[in-house]
Amino acid sequence: MSDILIDRSRAETAVVTINRPQRKNACDMAAWTDMLNVFTVLSKDSGVRLAILTGAGNDFCAGDDIVAFRAIKDDAAAADAQRKRIQECYAALQDAPFPIVAAIRGVCVGGGCSLAMCCDFRIADATARIGVPVAKLGLVYPTIQLQRLVALIGAQEARRWIYTGELVGAAEAHRAGFLDSLAESDPVEAALAFGATMMSGAPLSIAGSKAQLNAICAGQAAEKQAELDAMMVRADHSEDFDEAARAFAGKRKPRFRGR
Repeated sequence: MSDILIDRSRAETAVVTINRPQRKNACDMAAWTDMLNVFTVLSKDSGVRLAILTGAGNDFCAGDDIVAFRAIKDDAAAADAQRKRIQECYAALQDAPFPIVAAIRGVCVGGGCSLAMCCDFRIADATARIGVPVAKLGLVYPTIQLQRLVALIGAQEARRWIYTGELVGAAEAHRAGFLDSLAESDPVEAALAFGATMMSGAPLSIAGSKAQLNAICAGQAAEKQAELDAMMVRADHSEDFDEAARAFAGKRKPRFRGR
């Protein structure tokens, strides 16, 4: 049975839940693999316009399961395979063509913080505790994840988070720019409401803009220029562009279909 649950009960929406509350939703190799597979499948589903990522119980995600990783860390091949799988999982979230909102409660640390940063937006309730405690674990945060953190909260704030290893509360994380919004009650419901305003947009437009923004933030805009230009050309010649023109002329809302 998978530790990654999918709820498709809401139209055009997928709520993905990490279901390992006994480990504060820390992920082992199986969970990382299942999450990768879930977002790979969802990304190919034209019926998905929004995804919410959350954790079961009282926490979002405590990152990589240290206990499980300790059991394989001396096996270089197995350890490298898990590290690669985690990065593939992060990439699957970033490459998804629809917006993803992280709905955070409780701990969101280490790899869990990285997961949240790979989402497009982050919303948390008052119980959230966010941080990267590598200094307390004798580890070094992957450069690509640190780059994402700096893009969100700035270099000086990132230094403080990394050097101290302290966890910050929701209000402070919001002030720093890590969180986009604070939830007064259920963060999943708040995330659904937050993302609802984006679901009426043209899917090809959102997918292209997401790819552009990710490339810009990663300093890869020039490297990926041909790919990004192709997405622009596809949108220029799409049925959705024609629909938008007809809707404008007819003074009605367009009905986009992602093609």
